[in-house]
Amino acid sequence: MLDSLTDLPLDGAIWRGVACRQFPLGKPSRKAERITRLMRGLLRPSCTLTLVVMVLVSGGCSPAFWGGVARGASGAAPSDGTATEGQSLKLMIFGGDRHATYLGCLNCSQYATDSVFNGYGQSGSRYSSESIWNHYSEYGSRYSTYSACNPYASDPPVIVDGNGNAYGRLTLNGNDTRIGLGVKYLTWLRASVCSD
Repeated sequence: MLDSLTDLPLDGAIWRGVACRQFPLGKPSRKAERITRLMRGLLRPSCTLTLVVMVLVSGGCSPAFWGGVARGASGAAPSDGTATEGQSLKLMIFGGDRHATYLGCLNCSQYATDSVFNGYGQSGSRYSSESIWNHYSEYGSRYSTYSACNPYASDPPVIVDGNGNAYGRLTLNGNDTRIGLGVKYLTWLRASVCSD
């Protein structure tokens, strides 16, 4: 049995393959079999530190993967929008090109730093460039294609949870077929966010 990483000369790409995706179906290669044996050996309590170091050195994994590693290591509850028993899902808004810009939490307390209801936070500020409340930003303007306040926007912000499930769009366009859960926020958008 292998007792350390030095017994198995592997490059970082193979370790990223172990941590982030599965090997292709079919007969595993000799390297895959050696990795499997090594991983089984690493599950012993004495080798846990080796496993953590191996994963941290591998790099190339998604932020969700690293968040899971951190939560697992600390024993903390999920804070990325995944729900545990008795909690509701954190609904987040993403906008812009390919919905790459985080615009805040839609159902968080007004005291949460990323809440769209926190006027002192970046997501709830009328002055932040990444806020639906800023009528001069591309997310709160009446003219931007990415804006929640443009009833003709072709790509308004998307509402998602921490698992990546989409719930609809945050838009003034009540006739948008993609609006989904966003219909719940139409009155709020009209009366508060998008009003002058």
